[in-house]
Amino acid sequence: MKVEVNEVFPIAITEEGTVMDFVDQEWVFVIKDEKWTSYECQALQKQPLSIDFVYKYDIAIFLLTVEDVIDTSDFIFCCHDNIYDAALWKKYEQGSGAMCTLYLLDKANVVKGKRRVCLSTKMSNCISECLQVQKEHSYVEEEFACNLEGLQAAYEPFELQPLALASETF
Repeated sequence: MKVEVNEVFPIAITEEGTVMDFVDQEWVFVIKDEKWTSYECQALQKQPLSIDFVYKYDIAIFLLTVEDVIDTSDFIFCCHDNIYDAALWKKYEQGSGAMCTLYLLDKANVVKGKRRVCLSTKMSNCISECLQVQKEHSYVEEEFACNLEGLQAAYEPFELQPLALASETF
């Protein structure tokens, strides 16, 4: 997905909050808020970006934090929500990893900030392996929703960070 700062995001996101998907063999994370300050947009490029991956109760959770700028945001992923190609479960070779892009959108769906990073081989393979497990387990939407609701009631996003199976800071 190739969208630049000050362009309209190609998918209309109606509500504020977080959205993610796996598009064109890349993890895409979107945080929509009414307005982003120039300080926040510039800090997205300069401040450490931490990505944590939690897998609990067959729920994949990505946690993104931009130090001193964006509090820990949780992004829930379920491979049963869409049809994904084999790239989602691929094994990464040494020296390669999954690409990730974080977009900050304003209320008009205009990209105000963007940061692209490449995960390590180790973290990419950890995510792929957990999603393979998620794919192989039976899926009941109501059960998934109940488990997710329980996790979100028990933990704030930052409280999930110690449960991460993989973490990286860029």
